[in-house]
Amino acid sequence: MVVSLGIDPSISGTGLVALRESNFNYPDLVFEREIVAPKGTSGLQRVQLIAVEIMSAIHELKPDVIVIEGYSLHLGHASSVVPLVELGGVLRFLMMLDGLKWLDPRASVLKKFVTGKGTAQKDQMMMWVLKRWGHTSKSNNTADAYGLACIGLASMNRLHGISKEMLALSAQLPLRCN
Repeated sequence: MVVSLGIDPSISGTGLVALRESNFNYPDLVFEREIVAPKGTSGLQRVQLIAVEIMSAIHELKPDVIVIEGYSLHLGHASSVVPLVELGGVLRFLMMLDGLKWLDPRASVLKKFVTGKGTAQKDQMMMWVLKRWGHTSKSNNTADAYGLACIGLASMNRLHGISKEMLALSAQLPLRCN
């Protein structure tokens, strides 16, 4: 059975969700976690802590497909741009060193896949994950990670009950290794 790992990288709270294909409209939840760095950690220490936890999960779960949300740089929050790029770069570098490949959809693609609109808000994402797949997420970060993991299953044609548009969105994503 195919396992997909969704990663919603964030300095404040990274969402991780692993889903396994099932014969029903809802995939099986394998793993759900939000990584929140302890108070007092900052800079590269925080990036290291998050990256080590993500890579540990990848090595433990050995997912068939990894989906990491692509960069969505909110220049209105300039202070968060550099740490987010550092985290994303470190994660992608470590995955490349391990010979892993991943899908890298932008946030707008994730939102369109889950809600039908590329501009959905975080609370709408949580609602649609619940409505579409019956999953109550621990946070808006894990809701996004859940949607990303679903994109991974859909890209391998292993997610039942989705629309042709959702299948087309997941099929157009190139597999990355750099």
